[in-house]
Order: sequence, then C-alpha cells, then structure tokens
Amino acid sequence: MAESLRRLVKTGSFSLLQEKLERWNDSYLVNTSDQNVNRCCDLIELTSRLQGQLFMLLNLTSAEGGTYGGCDSLKNRLLPWLSQGFAASTKSVTSDTSLSIMADAADKERQLVEVQDDYERQLENLEQDLNTSRGVTDELRIELDDTRARLNDERQVSVGEALISADEANLLREKISSMEDELLEYKTRQGTLQDYEVETRRLRDDVLSLREEKAILTGRTEYLNTSLPASTSPRHAKSASNDVVQRIRQAHLVTRFSDMFARDRMDAMDILRNHCDDHELNQKIVFTCVQEAFHAARKAFRQYRTKVRSTLTLTHVGPDTLEESVQQYINKNGQLLDVHSIVQDVLLAMNTHPTIAFPAEVDFRVLTLFIRELVKVSWSMSALPLSLDIATARMGELYDENRYRRSYDSEYSAPLVAHYIWPALLDSNNRVLLKGEAVTRRGASMGSPRRSRSPSRAMSPRSRSPSPRRMDGAFSPSVSRGYSPRPGSAASSFTSY
Repeated sequence: MAESLRRLVKTGSFSLLQEKLERWNDSYLVNTSDQNVNRCCDLIELTSRLQGQLFMLLNLTSAEGGTYGGCDSLKNRLLPWLSQGFAASTKSVTSDTSLSIMADAADKERQLVEVQDDYERQLENLEQDLNTSRGVTDELRIELDDTRARLNDERQVSVGEALISADEANLLREKISSMEDELLEYKTRQGTLQDYEVETRRLRDDVLSLREEKAILTGRTEYLNTSLPASTSPRHAKSASNDVVQRIRQAHLVTRFSDMFARDRMDAMDILRNHCDDHELNQKIVFTCVQEAFHAARKAFRQYRTKVRSTLTLTHVGPDTLEESVQQYINKNGQLLDVHSIVQDVLLAMNTHPTIAFPAEVDFRVLTLFIRELVKVSWSMSALPLSLDIATARMGELYDENRYRRSYDSEYSAPLVAHYIWPALLDSNNRVLLKGEAVTRRGASMGSPRRSRSPSRAMSPRSRSPSPRRMDGAFSPSVSRGYSPRPGSAASSFTSY
C-alpha cells in the first residue's frame, strides 16, 4: 500500500488537476461552449482516474486491518457519502463549503511553504552576518594585539623618562613650597598695612569731625574752610560732593531700599499675619508705615537742617556759600541720633490714620523694628546733597506704568489703583530709580474706605490728642475739627475721593 501511495504522490495528479483548473479559469471567457465542455470533461476524467486510485488505496488500507478493518469509518463516512451521489456527508456542509475548505487547506499549505522558505532565507542571512562578524572580530583582535604591543613599548619608554624627571619634580616642589612661604609672609605684611591704613583713615576722620565741632562751638571757621582741602572753589566743592557723596551713598541707599521690599517687607507681613488674616489690610498697613516713616523723617531732617544753618550763620566766612557749608557739615555729621522720637511720631500717625485699623487688642508697636529701619533709610536719603524721596500715592488714581508694576492678583485691564503695596523711589528730578508695586481693580474709586474696628485705639493713652477720624459708626469730616491731612499721604487720598 505504501508503494502505491508513493507512486500517486510522485505522479502529481492533483497538481496537474489544479493547473488545468487555473488554465480553464483564465481562458473561460475566450473559449467557446464546446471548448469549455471539453475542458470540463477532461477534468472529470482526470478526477475519475484519481478517485479510482483513491478507492484502490482505500481497499488496500482496509485489507491491512483484517476482515473488519476500517468498518466503522466506511459505515459512518463513505456509505452516507455514496448514497447522496458524491455529495457532502452532512446537510450542514454544502459543496461550496467543501470547496472552500479545500481552498483554505491549499492556502495553508502554500503559506507553510512560504514560511519555510523565509525561515531558510533568514537562516542563510544570519549565517552570512555571523561570518562577517567573525571576520570583523578577527580584525579587531589583531588591532588590539598591535595596540597592546605599542602600549607596552610606550610604558617602557615612559618609565625611563619618569626616573629622569623625578629629580626635577622634587626640585620644583621645593621651589613651590619656598614661594608659598614667601607669599604667606607678604600677605601677613599686606594685612598689617591695610589695618594701619584703615586705622589711619578712621583717626583722620575723627580729627576732622572734632575740628568741625570745635569750629561750631568756638566760632572759628577756619577749620570748616580747611576740612576739605581739595575744594578750593564753590564749583569744585559742589562737583566733589555730587561725585563722591551722592553717587556712593545713593547707590547704597537704593540697594537698601530694594532689600527692604524683598526681605523686611515680607518679615513685617509675617508679623501682621499672626494678628490679622486680612492680606489686603496688611499690605495697606505696610505701605502706610513707609509713607508715615518718610514723612516723619523728612520733617525731623528739615528741623535738623534749619538748626545747623542757624548755627553756621553766625560764624560762616570763606569762599563757600552758606548752603554748601551746611551740606558739608551734614555729609560729615548728619547721622540720625533721635530715632525713638521719630518712631513714636510714626506710631501716633498710624494710630490716627483714617483708612487702616487693627483689632483693639493689637498694637502697631509690633512693627517697631520695621519702622526704625524705614526711618534710618529715609533720614539718609534726605541727608544726600540731592535728596531722594518716595512718590506720592493716592488710592483710586490712574495707574502709572512708569512708576509702578502690577501685583500678581491685579486685574490687568483695570485703569485705577485699588491700593499700593510699595512706593516708587524718585530722585531730585522726579526720575524713577526703583518702581513700586500696586494692586489695580475695577471700580477702585467706588470702594468705601476701611473703617476702624477699634474705636478705643484713637482714645488710647499713647495718643497725644483724640482722633476725629476714628469714631464709632462713621468717619467725621476732618475739616470740621481743624485737621488737615498731609499732601501725598493716604489720608489726603481718602479725603480727595
């Protein structure tokens, strides 16, 4: 039986049947009816021959099983198929379904052959890549051996050179150590000389200060005229004052004012946050502190300048004018002495302010350190030859982009200022040195001012007089009690809107 099956496979009858079917399919529309019938008859004859061969193989295979070999399969599959005229064994499988199954089986066999061919092709490619990689590896191994040989040669040469340069390195190391010792000695001498120079400069300044005080007390003005030996004319004295005093001190004060906005203001806000949760009110309180501190310090400085001018008027002689002599004295002796009284004036102004308030149990004295620093900076700015000042600010006025920048919580389309966070710093020509910060919101001019929540504060023992601006219920007009707000302060801004 096996030999008969092998001969059937070698003849390739099924392949021939498939080829004839494909040729008939290609030429079906071209052929005539007789030609198509002849083609179909050829296929039937070929199919019948194949069926005869298969029935012969069926007989042989069943005979190998004995008398009853394959009886169940013949009864269950072949006999029903023969009884229905070579149709499908079951009603559920039609002739088209059987043909499609055969076509699927042929496709699967074809795909299997293609996959096997691809696998063999990929295997050949991998073998070629492996052979190429082996060749490259051999070349790299040869190069590595050559490189190792060169490194060994260079190592032997460098060892010989290192033995020669070891003595030179020791000599250079000794020279470097000796030079470092000399450098330390020179640095020590230089530090001593610098200390001497600083001490000499300090003593010279003390001597000049004592001479000026002696001249003021005794009426001898020759010391005042010789206190600045380089200034031989009023124009030269003025230029020296502007170049040295103005530029150096102004740069320092501008930097200090910027640091106060970045650090001291935030410390003050943290202190206020412990007593009040209203962030907007805390910002107003800090801004009012700045305004009142600058106002009180400038007022005290004007009194101090008037006193110095009246003292020097009695003894002033020489080529310098009286104002230049006054400014020279202030440059040398214009330190702020009475800070406590100015701070008290600021606290009093804060307690009687119409637009800010604190709870009754809290005092503005928690901001004393912040106010002291503001007073010192304001006094130093006023003492300059060309003084610095903050810009006037009123709530509800138009926003000025040249002097202020908007805060992060502002309404950027609003043209009016709701309240200010930090003032702008101006020079003597009203040019902006540092921009301030403001909060802009719509309807800022419509907003009613914040009333005091602590009516008892205005009548506290710390106040010098009862405040007409803080009353229980509503604000009484300040004009009716004889009070007038300062120009540029928050009080004036409240009364103007």
